[in-house]
Amino acid sequence: MDLRLYLIKFYSIHVIVVIITLACFLMNGPMRGGLPLDNTVAERIAFIADNGLIWSLSWFTWMLSAIGLFVFCAILADELTQNFLRMIGIALVGMGIAPDLIAEVIYAFVIPEIISRQLGSNAIEILEIIAMHLTGYLGNGLYNLGGLLLTILAINQGVLKSWIAAWGVIAWILGLMLSLFVAMGSVKAAEIFTAIAMVLSTAWMLIFAHKVLKR
Repeated sequence: MDLRLYLIKFYSIHVIVVIITLACFLMNGPMRGGLPLDNTVAERIAFIADNGLIWSLSWFTWMLSAIGLFVFCAILADELTQNFLRMIGIALVGMGIAPDLIAEVIYAFVIPEIISRQLGSNAIEILEIIAMHLTGYLGNGLYNLGGLLLTILAINQGVLKSWIAAWGVIAWILGLMLSLFVAMGSVKAAEIFTAIAMVLSTAWMLIFAHKVLKR
């Protein structure tokens, strides 16, 4: 690999990890009061109304994270021999971006607009359910199916070995478990698996950059 291209990929992965880590911290900090976790819809409406700017900017960080995940999977795919399954894997990840971004736009802009127009809490709850399934079930499910397929291909082609391979497979499977719990409506379990999957995934990205990426 050309040194310049290698450096672009290497540092891109680090930027992606920083963005995703920031998004996770925002979700567990400034965004938490507006998420349907340990509060009522009235409390969420009040929080979003009082924190509109940080709420929307935080969701913008998640939008960047979605694009960043695709970029990482493209870098992973570039290490593989081209074949049909490789194309399917990257296509699945790419398909996950659309529902994920739609959900984040709903959270970032549509829900605050509904709140500002005082159209009622029922509309907010319906939008929350739609957005949660778009991002947590459909988008996340496609990301992790595609990532898992690319990782299995990397193992079969000898790109990933031993504990690095196992780490990647476990991270993607835990991500799929997140989608399962979102589909089941278990928000608390989904939150737990989000935290675990994000920690493992971002750490694995760094490991990939330092241990696997070919120079």
